[in-house]
Amino acid sequence: MSIKENVKNFIKNPDKIVISTIFSVLFTFFFALYNIILGLLYNDFFGISISIYYVCLILARVIVVRIENHIKNFKENIKSNIREKTYICMSIFIFFIDLCLFVPITLMIISPKDFVFGIIPAIVVASYTTYKIIIAIINYVKVKKFNNLVYKFLKELSVIDALVSVLVLQHILIMVNGGMSGDMLVLSSITSFIFLTFIIIFSIVEMIKTLKLKKSKIL
Repeated sequence: MSIKENVKNFIKNPDKIVISTIFSVLFTFFFALYNIILGLLYNDFFGISISIYYVCLILARVIVVRIENHIKNFKENIKSNIREKTYICMSIFIFFIDLCLFVPITLMIISPKDFVFGIIPAIVVASYTTYKIIIAIINYVKVKKFNNLVYKFLKELSVIDALVSVLVLQHILIMVNGGMSGDMLVLSSITSFIFLTFIIIFSIVEMIKTLKLKKSKIL
């Protein structure tokens, strides 16, 4: 089998979405751990609280993958009902933890730090952000081919993960280039709340759109 055919089969096979999610969980775990260590070393409450958010993302991914594996041998109508309930419950869960992003942003504003990170944290976060953006794009393309609510939830989660990683990258780059003070604090606060607003709106719009398609029997 040629490389081209292998790539095509990888894209078409829905199980690969679950496999890529498992890899994503591992990467997210190490990234969360890195942020906790960085937060403890520099007494950075933003890093510590954002790590808790990432742990919630890991929990959401693990739950939906376990459910999908558990029901794979069920009848299609039963699988459809379970997937719909899972999608609704997990979408609500993600919506509430998205709201919790106000915590790290607020901590960043009320307790700005004037220390400066080294270049290594910036490289690590930039690499993670690039990876997450690529994965989000791949998953978005893949999921369009499958009428599966669990896969659609994982797609939405990938997009949210990528957006939050950009938020973390912004914070790290500011800390690398002089610390969080003065005009930089104002700019970071504004852009952070814009990102947060977009993430919340994205979560709501995607859930409403997907459930409408489900009711119309398109999904």
